[in-house]
Amino acid sequence: MTVDQVAADIEQLTRKLMTDDPQRPIAADDTFVELGLDSLKLVDLLGAAEVHFDIEVPDEEVGNFVRVRDLTDFVLAAK
Repeated sequence: MTVDQVAADIEQLTRKLMTDDPQRPIAADDTFVELGLDSLKLVDLLGAAEVHFDIEVPDEEVGNFVRVRDLTDFVLAAK
């Protein structure tokens, strides 16, 4: 998978959980808080990413996902 493919998939997964403005553009440096995801929605996003990309996010890593880029980088490293 390329960076662009992973980023597009993460954007799609993120957009499904956005309630404030689901049409808002999503950039790699956006934080999940800026996108309207609270801690519970972030956990939902990580779960969806685990299923979608067939990876496992260790519990101790959850706090490291602040920006969209953080999740993209993690997925690429896990693949």
